[in-house]
Amino acid sequence: MVSAEHEAPGSEPPPFDVEGPESEWKERLPRAERIARTMSAFANGVGGKIWVGVRDDGAVVGVADAAETTGELRRIASDLVAPSPKLQVRTVRLAEAALVVAEVGAAEVRPVLAPGRDGKLAPFVRDGSSTRPAPRAIQRVWSRGASRVSLDARERRLLREIRLRAEDGTAGPDLKELARASRVGQRAARRALVQLQAAGLVTERTAGRFGLTPEGHSRARRR
Repeated sequence: MVSAEHEAPGSEPPPFDVEGPESEWKERLPRAERIARTMSAFANGVGGKIWVGVRDDGAVVGVADAAETTGELRRIASDLVAPSPKLQVRTVRLAEAALVVAEVGAAEVRPVLAPGRDGKLAPFVRDGSSTRPAPRAIQRVWSRGASRVSLDARERRLLREIRLRAEDGTAGPDLKELARASRVGQRAARRALVQLQAAGLVTERTAGRFGLTPEGHSRARRR
């Protein structure tokens, strides 16, 4: 379902989201396929927002034609993302500049596909502030429904700690950091991490550091 919503400038809008698992900044729209991949990643995770008119350093530059940018975002969602994601597009004003924000909703049925570099449709996910192809392990999680895996208090605490420490696009925490932050021994933390990895909620990155899969990020947000 694709819809568009424009907000007339009124009182000062809230600051745009920090770039990360649920937010992407674009100074201007890049190639349509790249935006489609970002939409796929947000839809395959917990949703997210694409802010157009914001540079990589966070400087607000705005867009020249908000209506044209809005139309292109809607076209990309309809024509290049399968199935088309839930989408709301609106225009806001910040620092005397017009920004366009496209909010992509989390998909009820995954995977959501977009054209890969080879032109073939493939699923994508967010990894910090980056978009990347969905690993096979995550695709297997979608097929068996990791959201139904039961977690104990220790595992939920570890998920929350990883989320807190890996949202800024860094490599994520290591075992020692997680054990200390969660107030458990390293052996117990390792056992819990093995279970979380088996459930498809946690992934081990380079140098023994841990991050969340899209399903893990969704579970970490729950109370």
